[in-house]
Amino acid sequence: MIDEIASQWAAAMDRGLAADERVRLDEWLAQDRRHKGALLRARAAMSVLDRCRILAGIEDGRAPDGNALANDDHALPAWAMPFARRRFLALGGTGIAAALTAALTFTLWPRGTTLGTDTGEIRRIPLADGSLAVINSGSELHVAFSDRSRDVQLTKGEAWFQVAKMPDRPFTVTAGSVNVQAVGTAFSVRRRSEATEVVVTEGTVKVWSTQAPEGTFVTAGHSVRINDAGVAVAALDGEAAERQLAWRDGRIVFEDVPLSQAAAEFNGYHNQQIAVDPSFADKRVVGSFQTDDINGFASASAAMVGGRVIHDNNVIRIVP
Repeated sequence: MIDEIASQWAAAMDRGLAADERVRLDEWLAQDRRHKGALLRARAAMSVLDRCRILAGIEDGRAPDGNALANDDHALPAWAMPFARRRFLALGGTGIAAALTAALTFTLWPRGTTLGTDTGEIRRIPLADGSLAVINSGSELHVAFSDRSRDVQLTKGEAWFQVAKMPDRPFTVTAGSVNVQAVGTAFSVRRRSEATEVVVTEGTVKVWSTQAPEGTFVTAGHSVRINDAGVAVAALDGEAAERQLAWRDGRIVFEDVPLSQAAAEFNGYHNQQIAVDPSFADKRVVGSFQTDDINGFASASAAMVGGRVIHDNNVIRIVP
């Protein structure tokens, strides 16, 4: 039932949500922690099916011979039927898994491949083992799966993984000198210049590094920060975890953070940059913002700290 509803919401998000729909979606996501994972799987499945349509030549409503296709999926030629979006949405539930299996078979994902995102882009990508990767803006990872292991190297940025359970094939994410290993769980890894941060949302992961080779087990509802000083584990309440991972839904949530830090976070999603006057750098801001609404964030933040916004070519300045 959850997957059926998730597929319906995925379709609604694809066409664009009205204000009242966004409220109802937020309410549904808050009802059960499984809802968010189901929605991510449904949206990832849709993106894979879109890829299949393109590979099959079904793009912009045209077949490989250039003839226009009917809007109704039932009118598609036989070779296009397995990848019809509406047919996928009608499947719901276990049909999502079946559709993903068919799509992944068709796309022939290589065992070793590099996946990345441009500035401002967030991608949901099903992996060949049935796991799901959600890749944040300006990030890059290399995936290398074998019969005995599943290895992912995060070369920059951040990604969240929902790992398919395969006890005999451990799933390991490496970010510089830090390693995070799981069997079947969900967690994010963020690689920064000064530290690597991990947030565990389901199950348990083992974290180790060059500085701490003995390893630390981190359970759901906890985060861990690894740097030259060592490994620091902290408990997270549900809201804190949601704030840290809100980017998966195209949002950034701030709860009493310095404006300079908030601006730096927003700058990671835009070529246009926000510059904060030093007198406002330590002023605190709160709020939930869409990652693509840099002007809305700048205006709201300026109001919170008693400043104003000046547009200077490709820079948005928050000044006294």
